[in-house]
Amino acid sequence: MLLAIPPTYAAGPIAPVTVCEVLARLPSYEGKDLAVIGRYSFRKDGRWVGEQSCDTPGAAPPVLWLVEDAGAGPKPPDDFELDAAALNRKFADMIKRTALGKFRFGTADYDRWAVVYGRIAARKGNDAAKAPADLMFRGSGVVIFLTTEH
Repeated sequence: MLLAIPPTYAAGPIAPVTVCEVLARLPSYEGKDLAVIGRYSFRKDGRWVGEQSCDTPGAAPPVLWLVEDAGAGPKPPDDFELDAAALNRKFADMIKRTALGKFRFGTADYDRWAVVYGRIAARKGNDAAKAPADLMFRGSGVVIFLTTEH
């Protein structure tokens, strides 16, 4: 007896989306797992990924607040691979309108370029004033730091 087993196909490389792209279509990204590219910022009050400005400005800052959850954060696919062409194109475009912070004290690690794999959750009420949405991620293993150096 032969079993009819549907073939499994790799989803292929994941095209990252910018913070601005997520915020422009937030309802369609709600609850979705994706790779987000932006300026990864770390301060004493938390971490976020963002941009300085978007083509279509919104009422809230272009920021996704990072929420680390090792248990509930989404696991990347086993064959996790970023679409290099899409990543390079979006990265080049983003650094034209967003700069890393310059700090007199501390370390340059406060602001870095990164891709973070996570799940989008829109914020409600007063929480939305600080950031329109959260990006829940599993841990530092799903944060990929980028550099402009060759």
